[in-house]
This record gives sequence, structure tokens and C-alpha cells, in this order.
Amino acid sequence: MPLKARPRHHEFIRGVFLVRSTAGVLVLLHVLLAVAVSPAIAQSDVDPAEVAYDVSVMDRPVVAYGPSAARLGAWLITPLLDVGRTYDSNVFATAENAESDSVNTFRPRVQLLSDWNRHAMEFEVGGDIGLYEKYSNENYHDYYFANDNTLDILTDNRIDLGLLYRHAHTPRTSSENIGESAEPLKYDQRAVRLGFQRYVGIITLGIGGQIDRITYANSEAIGGGTIDNSDRDNTQTDIGVTIGYEPFAESTAYLRIGSRDVDYDDSMKFGGYNRDSTGMTIALGAEKVMADLWVLNLDIGYAPRYYADARLEDITGGNAMTFGAELIWNPTALTSIISVANRQTYETIQEGAGGNVNTSYALNLEHQLLRSLVLTAGSGYSFSNYVGSDREDKDFDLSAGLQYFLLRMVSVTANYSYRERDSTEEGDNYDKHLAQIGLRLTF
Repeated sequence: MPLKARPRHHEFIRGVFLVRSTAGVLVLLHVLLAVAVSPAIAQSDVDPAEVAYDVSVMDRPVVAYGPSAARLGAWLITPLLDVGRTYDSNVFATAENAESDSVNTFRPRVQLLSDWNRHAMEFEVGGDIGLYEKYSNENYHDYYFANDNTLDILTDNRIDLGLLYRHAHTPRTSSENIGESAEPLKYDQRAVRLGFQRYVGIITLGIGGQIDRITYANSEAIGGGTIDNSDRDNTQTDIGVTIGYEPFAESTAYLRIGSRDVDYDDSMKFGGYNRDSTGMTIALGAEKVMADLWVLNLDIGYAPRYYADARLEDITGGNAMTFGAELIWNPTALTSIISVANRQTYETIQEGAGGNVNTSYALNLEHQLLRSLVLTAGSGYSFSNYVGSDREDKDFDLSAGLQYFLLRMVSVTANYSYRERDSTEEGDNYDKHLAQIGLRLTF
């Protein structure tokens, strides 16, 4: 897989149609689950023996539908284009006087994968373009290039190299955006990852690291002028050692120990804090596939962060506890229920805060109602604790959507969403409706 872009300004909200009441969320999911597992409407002729149970319904290839690869000699190429239109009831994510608009989106992507007996190379290039009807200052033109390489050395040894360049923006819903800016905050990310792995029987030994260089463009200010964002520019360096243990097929456990260094170019340029930090990570994890019904990925760890500025509170004790969990349950060959939990620390520029310790939970349902129709629904909750400040954010969401295949290479997507934030920071609460319809074209 291509090297993943490091999460920048955390946006837990993924989905569609929020009901603030927990009871309402549970009732809706219960109804959808009852529909999903009802044999009377399971019209798909999918053979359960051919189902890839280690992934959820949306990640499985749909027989006779969905993207396929074209062969170019010893390479496989997979092009994809998503074209859509989204209605946003609160473009600027404001607490009052919400402004609505519609945005036309274009998301092209091309993957090129080697098909060799030894070694592997993968390239991916893509974009995300949004053009607003009324508020053209909100237009964005994001794009990225990713490359992953695996070099097999002798027997049971390999070297991995990953490269990434990404130009992107932070959404208006991000707490790290600038209220005085007339346009979204834009940044560039350059990353390189290098690792070495050695397999010794059922033991895997690995060592590697990743360096991310993140720079921010200046922004146009409301009313004229320029906002200098260079005090946000930073370099993040991660180095770690992993010991893996695989006693049985589809059963893996691992121990990861690493260090992290964040070096800002000049975060005190405008009288701010020295946000340079160092830290470490100790994590235990496990991956397990159980009887084609359950897929579990779990890790728990401790990741303290220590800041160069004595005015910033270090991330220690309970705040430094991290975890990640994903559980996929396949009650039928047509239905997947995915629960996700995650906790980690993100960089922040919030006044007085060292880091944003974010804890999030999500519950999603995916069901192949017909051979050519996949339904989705989900709910989520996120809590952001800006350590050292009084700010706390609570984000809620509930989702529903569908993908309908008109032809093997053409499908229609539709989603509806409602998002809401409850923040202790005055003026940072918001709620919004999102309605989207799109067309997906594949090879």
C-alpha cells in the first residue's frame, strides 16, 4: 500500500446525518441491522465460499462490478474518477448566521502496481478539487503523489521505502483553522519512510523511521492583507523498532518501541510558544481473524510528549495513554459491522495547549442489499482535550449512504449528513447538513 499521509488537523467526522440523542442513534442502527440480516431481502447471489471475510463489504470486490486493473506488460494500472455535487448548509462552520452553498467535486486517482515475482513497486497519484458556486474563496485544489517500494534481499529479508508529496487544505470545521482568514489554510507535506524487516521463523524483526516536512502557505486575510503562517512549519521524525510474533496463520502479535521528535522552524516568531517536543512510544498490538466472522486489530500503548516551552503542559500520565481498535463482524456474507476506537495526540496551535489528546469511537454498518447495491450507515463520537488549556470539543455524527452500480465501470453514490460540535470555546460550536450525490467511473 502507498505510504499514508500523516493525519494533520484531526477531523473525526466522516459521515452522514447526526441525531444528538444516543437512543436515536441506537434505534436507527437497530432498524438498519434488522434489514441487513433479513434473508427475505438479501437478493445478492454472492457465494459465501468466495467472500473475503478479512475485509468489510465496502472493501470487497463486487462480482461483475467495481474497478479492475488494465495490464501494461508487467504492470497493473487502475484509474478511478469520482464526480459529485454537495450541498453544505454551513460552509464556514459558524455558530450563528450560517451561510449555505453547493460545491462541485472532482476526485481523480490512478494506481500503478508492479506484478513481479520478486520485489514490488506501487505508484499512486490523485487529486481532490472543490469548486463552490457562491463562495469561490473556499475553492480548493488538493493533490498528492505516493510511491511504495519493496526490495527482497536474499531470503526472509526486505527493505521498504516510501515517498509522499501532498498539497492539501484544512477544512473550515478544523479547530486549527484561522478565523480571520478569507480562505482555507493550505499546506504541503513531504514524507519519506525507510524500513528493514527480517523474518526468523515465526518472529519478525523490524527497524525503520519516517520524516515528515510540513510547510504552510500564507493566507489572504478578511478585509485585505496577508496572514503569515510560517510559524506553523515543522519537521516530524519517528524512529522505531518492532518485534512481531505469528504463531498461527492470521494471528499476529507485536511490540513496538519508538521515539518522536517535532521541530518547529520558528513557532515563537510572533510571540507564541516554543512548540518543539520530544517523546517516545511503547505499544503492544495484535491482529486476529476468527472463523470468517470476526477480524480484530488492537493496540494499546503509552506515548508521552515533552515540550521545550515550560509554559506548555507535557503529555504524561493518563493523557499519554494511546489505543487503537478495529473490530469487523460479518454476521452474513452480505453484511459487515465495523466498530473503531482510537486515541492519540495531535499537534495544535491553540493558546496555552501543548497537544490535542483526541479520543474517538465509531460504529458502521455495510450491507450488500442487491448484487449491484451496497448500503452504509454509521455513527461516531469524538472528544478533544487540549491539554494545558480549558478548551474541550465534542463532535457527533451519524451516517447513511449508498452505492449503486449501473454498469461494471459506472456507479452512483448518495449520502446525507448532519454534523455537530459542542465546544467550550465561545463561537466554535456549529452544526451543518451535507447532502451529496455523485458518479464513480472506473476502468
